[in-house]
Amino acid sequence: MKFESLYRHFLLTKATHLPVISEEGELLGLLSKDRVHRELSDLGREREDLEQIPLEILETELHENLLLYFKESTQIPVIGLDGEKKDNWDKPRFLASFTRLDSSQGRDPKLEEIESKLEKKKENADSVQWFMELILSHFPDGLLATDVNGSTIFYNESFENHILTKPLFRDSLQLAEKYLHNLNREVLATYLKDHDLSLGKDADTSVLYTNITELKVTLRIVTLKKEKKVFGFLYHFSPSSFAHPSGDGDLEFPNLGDAFRSKLPLESVLEEMEAHYIHKSLKRNSNNISHTATELGVPRTTLQNRIRFLKLSERFQNEGKVKTVIPRKRSEKPEEKPKKVASKKNSSPLKKAKTVQKPVKSSKPTTKGKKQSPKPRQAGKKSKKRR
Repeated sequence: MKFESLYRHFLLTKATHLPVISEEGELLGLLSKDRVHRELSDLGREREDLEQIPLEILETELHENLLLYFKESTQIPVIGLDGEKKDNWDKPRFLASFTRLDSSQGRDPKLEEIESKLEKKKENADSVQWFMELILSHFPDGLLATDVNGSTIFYNESFENHILTKPLFRDSLQLAEKYLHNLNREVLATYLKDHDLSLGKDADTSVLYTNITELKVTLRIVTLKKEKKVFGFLYHFSPSSFAHPSGDGDLEFPNLGDAFRSKLPLESVLEEMEAHYIHKSLKRNSNNISHTATELGVPRTTLQNRIRFLKLSERFQNEGKVKTVIPRKRSEKPEEKPKKVASKKNSSPLKKAKTVQKPVKSSKPTTKGKKQSPKPRQAGKKSKKRR
């Protein structure tokens, strides 16, 4: 068998590919007319007689030309490995045999590597997406993501348990969507008003801040963009440091960024800053009033009045190191102070009693001394005269 005998099958039909079957009648692949042409055009090669059609030249992909062939003809000739015509198949039989074809026999190993890489990439992408959802769901602050129209796409457990249950939202997601959608417009309008209604290079609306006093949180509104197109908004609810003073010793205060974003009255911000500043100084001086007053450059009485006015013991009651009664000396303890005051009060009346009795005792000896003093002097004078 030579390739010339294979080419004669294509002269009798308009098909560009012919099915090749085994002795059992199973489809092994498709013989291409172009491949036979290439073999015949190589004149410098001596073509030997073939026992059967090489499986390497058979194709396993279904071409569009072959499907178009069935629109013009109802049957397609089928040849065997020996190069002879075996049967004629209609379209349903051909498609049924083609679905049973084992595509792994003539597949390119590079294609298998590419497909395996794509599968691994898809698995990694799914695992990363799953892990990201796990992180967002357990994020300590409340998160809510909406589309451009304000409809909810995602929210985590912190938002559901700590934000949505507040009286402002009344555990209603629709009420929260409506409130945040209107608030987003108001914050953007305020930003544009502060920047002279311009969106130039200096204006950055990707992240906006506001404070919700009813929830006692600082709200961060993040615009979700992709290729300069807005797809939605992310609302990040973080606890406000002014609304919840923790008294944490490691907290660096004042944080001017939080102060500017809080939108609280000036007096509240100044009191909060002063309270933290005095609290820090007291800790550095082991809660000694005199040393702290010297460090701050104020009189001790002024510092004591400010401590009472700012209610430091109530502000920092969660911190175990701060004592409710601040001692004046380092050696003194808060519990011993009332005992010392009581002892002083008891000792004062005794001292007064002694001072009252002293003039009574002192008056008698002084009178006796005055009467007895002239007698020895007179006796002395008489003795001298006698002599």
